[in-house]
Amino acid sequence: MSATGTSATLARRGRRPIFVLLVVIALTVMYPIVFLGLSAFRSNVDYLRDPFGLPTEFTLQNFVALWTQYGVGQAAVNSLFVVLVAMTIQVTLATFAGYALAKLPVPGAKYIRASFVSVMLIPGQVLIIPIYLLLSRLNLVGEFPGVMLVYIATGLPFATFFLSLTFRAVPNELLEAARIDGAGFFRTLFSVAVPVGGSGIATVAVLQFLAMWNELLFAFILMPDNDRRLLTPALAAIGDRYLTDQPLVSAGLLLTALPPILLLVFASRYVMQGLAAGAIR
Repeated sequence: MSATGTSATLARRGRRPIFVLLVVIALTVMYPIVFLGLSAFRSNVDYLRDPFGLPTEFTLQNFVALWTQYGVGQAAVNSLFVVLVAMTIQVTLATFAGYALAKLPVPGAKYIRASFVSVMLIPGQVLIIPIYLLLSRLNLVGEFPGVMLVYIATGLPFATFFLSLTFRAVPNELLEAARIDGAGFFRTLFSVAVPVGGSGIATVAVLQFLAMWNELLFAFILMPDNDRRLLTPALAAIGDRYLTDQPLVSAGLLLTALPPILLLVFASRYVMQGLAAGAIR
């Protein structure tokens, strides 16, 4: 056998353990999701009879109860509104700031990026009291704009830092060609830089959506009104009061996990491209 054939055979044999390992990891990730989905469509009696077995009947009673009795439907609408508005504003601001830090002669740009990294290391729990006192003085506790401002401010350093790395990889020749053609700042940004760095922007949008959608601490403290509760505090309250009804809790968790799962399914290609591009820059 030639050296080339031997190398190919060894390469195929070496890939098999990696494939088996990846399959095992995939199964360990998929099993909790499958278990959660099956439990969500079971009655509590059926679940208590055999928690780890297959359901004997499927029912939508848990979802109907969450939507009509416990206000999860309104909480989901509130969360979607807050997250989409906050994410749009945050990504827009981060796009302008990241482009400026990467391509414009901003004084102290290196130190500004370093400050963003240092701010990201501060635990969110440290900010609870100052943020609550500030928003209370502004009469924004219990209001959607208050929690939106918190989400925008706490996620903006990471988004700006990531997009500054993304825009640094945009060739200067393209920007110079656009300027020679008469393009101004906004046209250069939106016609050249944004399309080239689109995968990075999409990655930031997806990551920030997931972070805001799953956030519990600020949503619980800053939105105490039941009519304006967000989804995660609403589900946390149901879990505390009805812990023995595991199918009801599973249905709530499935509703919470469904939007992020769908988002990752449709945007995973852009996320991987953006993460890979950011890693090599």
